[in-house]
Amino acid sequence: MRSLIIKCALAFVVFLSTAMAASAESVSGSQERAALDLLAAIATGDTQAVAFAIHPSELDRLRIMIVQRLREEAARGESVIRVRLFGDATPIGEIERLTSVNLFRAIARRLTLRARPYDKLDGLTAVRDGKFVHVVLKGRQPPDRGRVEVVELVTLVPYGKEWKAAIPLEIEAQIDDLVAGRVRVPSSSAAAVGAGSVGTGATSSNTAPPIPSRNTPEILNLLDQAEKTLVEGRCDRYYRDFLSPELRRTLSGRTLDALIAACNRSIATRELLIAALRIVRRTAPVFEEGGSRAVYDVEGQGLPYDRYVLERVDGRWFIAE
Repeated sequence: MRSLIIKCALAFVVFLSTAMAASAESVSGSQERAALDLLAAIATGDTQAVAFAIHPSELDRLRIMIVQRLREEAARGESVIRVRLFGDATPIGEIERLTSVNLFRAIARRLTLRARPYDKLDGLTAVRDGKFVHVVLKGRQPPDRGRVEVVELVTLVPYGKEWKAAIPLEIEAQIDDLVAGRVRVPSSSAAAVGAGSVGTGATSSNTAPPIPSRNTPEILNLLDQAEKTLVEGRCDRYYRDFLSPELRRTLSGRTLDALIAACNRSIATRELLIAALRIVRRTAPVFEEGGSRAVYDVEGQGLPYDRYVLERVDGRWFIAE
């Protein structure tokens, strides 16, 4: 009986090995090019290039899945996933208007995309997995990057007569981590400290990085009054009373009138301005120029800019950038 079990187990191993060998194929030139396109794009860190290297149907699948989850979340009166993926300042209506490429780019800014640059990729084998083909390749690095050849795995999808990359499973796993809250998006105050503490060679070891401070009562009063003005729809007062005199001097009368008109006309514009004020309110600033400028790192918060600046003029705080 025991020998029969062993024979059956050996037969199963032989069958499995044969089946796997039968599913393996040689790697075509178009598959090598598709894999190289993806790895080269990831190596540059250009999120748009990465999106263009991925099959459009894969990006559409990601967009449909994310938007559906955000709609279900909004129906429950929640916004946790939206904030984790896009930042507090990006409303769901704006996300729904994003193309699949732009939605991927917005999320990719919060991910870690890493790949080595290669001069050449040689396909070793391709294994079919339903509609996907997993391609194993050996990459030759540029001469200045060393002589070690690195093995890469890229999943591809048919694209007409050519091939395009599927969304890498590592990227999907990172998105799932963000949605589930298993990783924490760095806060702007932490980023301000980290920017000086990570060794880049640009900062002397004897120079301490700037230390974020708390918002002063005067700053909080400015933020509260500016928000109240926008909530009440008084855009003219917002731009004329809360913008720094120096900033207003750089704006022509026509430009200032256009900004006020856009604010009056668009609820989305007012919501963005209000969101910025609320983000700054809970963010620790770095004070510069003897404490007369407060600089906030707002990167990754869904705002169309990475920093927000207040300045003090004649003892009063104004919005400077």
